[in-house]
Amino acid sequence: MTTSLRLATYNCENLFSRPKIFGQSPARSRELLGYVAELQEALNNTVFDHQRIKTLKSKLRGYVTVIDLRGKHTSAVGSDEWLGHVELTRTDISDTAVENTARVIVDVDADLICLMEVENRDLLQDFHDGLLNKLKAVPSGQPCYEHVLLFDGNDQRRIDVALLSRRPIGWMRSHIHERTDYDGNRVPTFSRDCLEVQVLLPRRKRLYLLINHFKSMGYSPRTDPQSVRRRLGQAMRVAELVDGYSLDKQYVVVAGDLNSDPASPSLAPLVTHPKLYNVNLELPEDQRGTYGTGKKQLDYLFVSAALKPHLHEVRIERRGAFARRKWKPYPTVTSQRTQASDHSAVVADFLW
Repeated sequence: MTTSLRLATYNCENLFSRPKIFGQSPARSRELLGYVAELQEALNNTVFDHQRIKTLKSKLRGYVTVIDLRGKHTSAVGSDEWLGHVELTRTDISDTAVENTARVIVDVDADLICLMEVENRDLLQDFHDGLLNKLKAVPSGQPCYEHVLLFDGNDQRRIDVALLSRRPIGWMRSHIHERTDYDGNRVPTFSRDCLEVQVLLPRRKRLYLLINHFKSMGYSPRTDPQSVRRRLGQAMRVAELVDGYSLDKQYVVVAGDLNSDPASPSLAPLVTHPKLYNVNLELPEDQRGTYGTGKKQLDYLFVSAALKPHLHEVRIERRGAFARRKWKPYPTVTSQRTQASDHSAVVADFLW
């Protein structure tokens, strides 16, 4: 009996919510933000004007929530008697670009898809339960993916890595706690995370995923303008983790947006690893690119020596990216504004 597995990696770039206030006209947004400032001021007064607070909350209904940790702001005399803050209500994700992201994921139809640039797990679950299930047209009660997994990472912009899986999960391990020296400072080794996941396969087999989103290019101190040394340190650490496995016997995959072309010295620990294989090498050289117009490969699936013989087919799903005259995108991808992402998904099929 043949067993198949489809694995993909995709930097979806735009799975983020935004405050509902900013979805209004400029004039309306300014008006609402003025009310927010007034409400914050009213809740900071030593003596509350409860009628004013009630009026402002009414004007901001649907746009803010008063987070009251002790449930006392409606009865408190003043700010000394309550603890909390005003929080902007965030919108559901329903933009054309996000819908195109869902199209890519649905059309890739992977058993396991590693995702980069996701705001948080709640948003990913909402995206899954809404857009993905709708586009996939799954029967009621049958989710597109059984497992929606994400740990909050190190990036303060809430750019996290995640996994959608149809296969059972054995365990997950985060590496956000690890630290390394960089320009005299002790900084997190991983800009986001190296999310390590054990996936359970049929016939008692196991697949080990190391999902990454390495340090980006262009957001670095003057001493390392392209962040080459940061990514080199991250690649070295991932190589150490990989070497903890028996790569001739175990199925191991390093996946993600590594933010460097294979020729970059920063990826040498992975590219030159004798027991890891970049699956894009299965494609013609001019078709291996994954970023923008496809000239550079930034997105990777490195597979262990044990897994490589089972590699059946590799493709790049480009229809979510906008590129004039390079390929035919989805009809709904009409510009860079509406594209699903400026990255394309790497998709690999395996057979046993």
